[in-house]
Amino acid sequence: MALITDPFHTGIVVADVEEAMAEISAATGLTWHSLQSLDLDLLIDGEVVSTSVRFSYTVDGPVQLEVADGPKGSFWDADLYGGLNHMGYWTDNLLADIESLQAGGCELIYGGAGEGGGLEGFAFLVPPAAGMRIELIDVAMRPAFDRWFAGGEFG
Repeated sequence: MALITDPFHTGIVVADVEEAMAEISAATGLTWHSLQSLDLDLLIDGEVVSTSVRFSYTVDGPVQLEVADGPKGSFWDADLYGGLNHMGYWTDNLLADIESLQAGGCELIYGGAGEGGGLEGFAFLVPPAAGMRIELIDVAMRPAFDRWFAGGEFG
């Protein structure tokens, strides 16, 4: 069983990231890191699928809020997956934690497509009864987040 105890963020899929950031800030006083826009390759059922996502995280924590949007039909399409979407956790062994969660009944939905055809960087899984996804983020990605959080670009 994977012991996921290092929560990082709560993800919300929205129709428009900028609008959501403004509304949440007005209501709560939360502040945001710069908006990021990424093109990325996902591994879905063994196939590589190219898509894009726009996202931002709150500056405030300790568990940050993420808002994200994406193209119609994608995993960040608010019409399909809008609202509270996932909890994100750091992992120091992505593949082992994926296997462990799958052994516990979670279904692997998608993850980052690596150079060698396997999963790399992150993965989304869903427990059978919970509905809300679990995002595992490889600690190897922490420097990209640290650069972004320090005022640079993600990546």
